[in-house]
Amino acid sequence: MGTPIRHPMVDAVTAQVVRVDSRARVVRLSAPFADLLSRRRSRRRVVLVTSDRSRLTVGVRAALVDAGGTWAVHDDAGALRDGLTGLPYADVDAAGRPQEDPLAPVVPVDVPAAVGTTAQLSVDLTVLHRASHDTSLGGALEALGTAVSGTGPASWGSSEPLLHDWDRWVLTQHARHAAPETVRVVVEGPRLSGTVTARVTEHGIEETTAVTIDVPVVETAAGGSEGAEADARRALDAAISRLTEALSDIAGSSLPTFALVVAREGDVDRCVRAKTYPPPNPVALLIGAPSVKRLGLELSALPSTRPVVVVGRPRLPAYVVPLGDASTSGWDALHDTLDAVGPERLATMVATPLLQAWEEDLAEADLLHESAVDGAVGVAGAGRPREGEVDDDDEQHDDDDDEETPPGAP
Repeated sequence: MGTPIRHPMVDAVTAQVVRVDSRARVVRLSAPFADLLSRRRSRRRVVLVTSDRSRLTVGVRAALVDAGGTWAVHDDAGALRDGLTGLPYADVDAAGRPQEDPLAPVVPVDVPAAVGTTAQLSVDLTVLHRASHDTSLGGALEALGTAVSGTGPASWGSSEPLLHDWDRWVLTQHARHAAPETVRVVVEGPRLSGTVTARVTEHGIEETTAVTIDVPVVETAAGGSEGAEADARRALDAAISRLTEALSDIAGSSLPTFALVVAREGDVDRCVRAKTYPPPNPVALLIGAPSVKRLGLELSALPSTRPVVVVGRPRLPAYVVPLGDASTSGWDALHDTLDAVGPERLATMVATPLLQAWEEDLAEADLLHESAVDGAVGVAGAGRPREGEVDDDDEQHDDDDDEETPPGAP
């Protein structure tokens, strides 16, 4: 039978689910809710039940998805559906069961469209760090936020409300003290919301950043809806360009494995509602140096119709693949790139935990140390030889003035 589940957040327990009801208009990741979602003692699925007028913060959504939970919303007529996919549920227990036939077509219910949305860029990025005392987390997040919106994170915490002012050193110590447990914290800034996940092992630190950033729009003199749409497209394309440059800098100063950038329309508070949003658009893909090395990936193998940018250190090349923009869908380009890489091989590259999976490759080439992974001085200042040291790449190529250094290399 197992131990009965007793928790202040639990409203009901059935054979299938642990039910949590909320009437809040904004459902936040409170400390008790974070504790419940972090538990792995029950095979029952956590189902958060709200009305369709509620919205989830980024922290709640990330924690719920990671825990294998479900968000079920009921409308005024009492009908129940998945808050993220719109798929109907017969009852709350049905939300705790996998679909009997995954291939059977399921038609989502008619979900109202979200209104008053704004342009945003969402980034999922994983970076590997040395297990060094001067390594600090959060540098990539700062770089991404500044590139898109001109602002970075302001606060962080393991639950909401966020109680800590943004401080990379304190965040890093928090992750170190929690080892070997994986740490996920929620981050907020004036124009960004996201999570930072850190796994500290004897092999190093694996840091994954998932962030959504508002794209600022500067209005021109042209008025009307056409003028506003043109302004929004120009602003999005400019933000994509700046973000691509930031990824190049990150690849030159640290050791990212993969990053995917998606343009989307979202709510101004960056929460998610049980509404229909315009389809997201992938706009850029970073294939980091460890991935390039282990996949044996040659630049000529990438079928991009736009120039692929080679970034990173000369001995540690990484690729930034442009996919789409404000006017062009990037889905075909993304699918073509992933097909060229090989979906099965790619799945092993991004499987967690990365540091353990890549231990032999990292040790063989000493990649973590060669990369001079971002430390306390920040992303922009890392990746260079320490004072008194000679950069092997510089020493090797001093006599070869004709060699072109990849953009973003130190």
